[in-house]
Amino acid sequence: MNPPPGGIHQRLSLRLASALDAAATSGLTVVEVMGVRLPEGSVFIPDVMVASADAVLANRSGILDPSAVALVIEIVSPGSRTLDRFTKPTVYARAGIANFWRVELDDGPLIVTYRLEQGQYVETGSARPGETLTVDTPFPFTIDPVALKP
Repeated sequence: MNPPPGGIHQRLSLRLASALDAAATSGLTVVEVMGVRLPEGSVFIPDVMVASADAVLANRSGILDPSAVALVIEIVSPGSRTLDRFTKPTVYARAGIANFWRVELDDGPLIVTYRLEQGQYVETGSARPGETLTVDTPFPFTIDPVALKP
């Protein structure tokens, strides 16, 4: 079992979820600490997730099917580097989740975005503080990672 995330991780997660929630389009919502059921029968709990609003509001188990999930975001912690950088993206891709973002805290935050293409994630963009990240999926969103600093 990994130790719980530290304060910087938690503040960044909250700020990112809030910024995404403010930009979310109809039919999608942003949640933290909700699980996604994976093909191997396991469950991962992404730091931030964008999913179908209907699926989230109807859910009672705290675990969504991957078909309801549009984006998962992992914030890399010292105790979960390998899991967040390698294992989770591979498993999320196998589950068919269309978008994955990784947020690195060291020298950042750095946001790296990926889109699922032919069963694997392809990097679509990245930004450090002072740079602008703009994506169009799962909805239009622009951010300078400096806004995420605690």
